[in-house]
Formats: sequence, structure tokens, C-alpha cells
Amino acid sequence: MWEKWVFHSDKKLTDSTMIISLSTGAPQYFMLYSQGRELAKYFLEHFENEKLASYYASTMEEFVLVNDSVSELTGYTVHRLTIPSNTKQEILLFSGYSSPRSHVYEFCDSILTTAKEKWGVKQVISIGARWSEEPTQPVIEESKVYGFVGSSEDTYLLRKAGVVEHPSEIAPYFANIVVAMAPLYGMSSLKLSVDHGEVRPHPKQLKALIQALGRLYNFEVDLKNLDEEAEKLKVDVELILKNLRKDGKQDEGQNQMFM
Repeated sequence: MWEKWVFHSDKKLTDSTMIISLSTGAPQYFMLYSQGRELAKYFLEHFENEKLASYYASTMEEFVLVNDSVSELTGYTVHRLTIPSNTKQEILLFSGYSSPRSHVYEFCDSILTTAKEKWGVKQVISIGARWSEEPTQPVIEESKVYGFVGSSEDTYLLRKAGVVEHPSEIAPYFANIVVAMAPLYGMSSLKLSVDHGEVRPHPKQLKALIQALGRLYNFEVDLKNLDEEAEKLKVDVELILKNLRKDGKQDEGQNQMFM
């Protein structure tokens, strides 16, 4: 696996937490399972942050971005977040275009090793979709957040986050593997997930994930904007469902005419 770290700051941190928030880059699922990508985008847009590093690896999709005849290699970034009301915990965000599609264990090793040695990361929180359920319909009401930990010593994190404990099941792909690997590097770890299936994660899902993180790290964020987005989406979804039911009745009536 080819890889390259580029550090933008010499800042040394101790006892920090890294939130790893990536989503699949597979074209057919890019928007469908984008909870991690959406959460990272929300954090970077709404919180002050400092870019600490960029990371490039051959696990990324094989393309470059070209703007004004200049190419740009897609990669990952590490930001230090400044979250209002959170004054005790150093929180880093690892985000990027997509989760790795190959060399997953090597990718995890590089992230965890660098996080520990460079920024003193002692806890990893992985954000992603839960793949074991069938795709869900848009969530109109509250969204459930599920969680599992890397070792039995970390189960207290589930209670602190106030999430539903993961049932016994197989949890595939990077977002889950990194949680199981973290204890080998002396880190506690937790996976937070929501059921997949929406074209774009419903604002209720982002709100539920942020609230779970807030309970973990004792911060509160005004999520009024997500509530407003959810209400708008609720109206749109109900209108679509109403039209579908209406069209269904019309089709049934037409069928009866030709019988």
C-alpha cells in the first residue's frame, strides 16, 4: 500500500480523542450510505477547526480532481475541532472522500499508529452505517443510534453515550474493523451507527449522532437548523407518499374499467 502523510502543524497533543467519520466511495452507494461524510461536513462547517495533517493512500478511489488545469489528489484530513462548551477534551476529526476499499488493515494501522504517536490519541470513535438491516425509509420521527465497543472494558461508553447496544451480528468494512483494532494500539474505541437506506442521511440521524457525541464529551450544540431541515423533509415525504397512494388508486380504477 502506498501512503503519504503531510503535516501542517507541529502541535503536540496528549489524551485526545479521534472521531473517524468516513463513508463508502462505491458509486452506487455513495449518497445512500453517507452518514459519516455528512457528519464530518457538519462539524467542519459549524465548528472552528485547525487542519493538522493530510493523508494520501492507494486505498482511495483512482481519480484526481482537475480545477483550472491543476490536478488535486483526493485524500484525507485531520482537523482539531473547537466545540463550544467542551473545554476539557481535545477532539480530532479524521475525514475524507471515502473509506478504503482495499488494504483496510494496513490503512487502520497507519491511522492508529500516527494518531497515537503524533497526537496522543487514546480513544477512537468511528461513525458509519449499520449494514445488517434492510434499507430503511426516510426517518420522520426520532432516529436510533446503535453502538458497540472494542473491548469489554469500554462498555461504559455505550451507557454514557445513551445508545442502543448492538445485537450479535457480523459488522463488515472499515468503520467497524478500526474499532476492533484500536485496543491493540492501547486505545479505547466505540462505533456509533444508524440504519442505512436514505438517499441522504435524514437530519434526524445527524442530530441523534451529534447528541450521542455530546453526551460522551459533555458539550451541547444548537441543532435548530437540523430540526428545521427535518420538518421540511417531513412535508416533502408526506406529499410524495400521498401522491403515490393517489396514483395507486387511479391505476386500480383504470384496471377495473378494462376488466
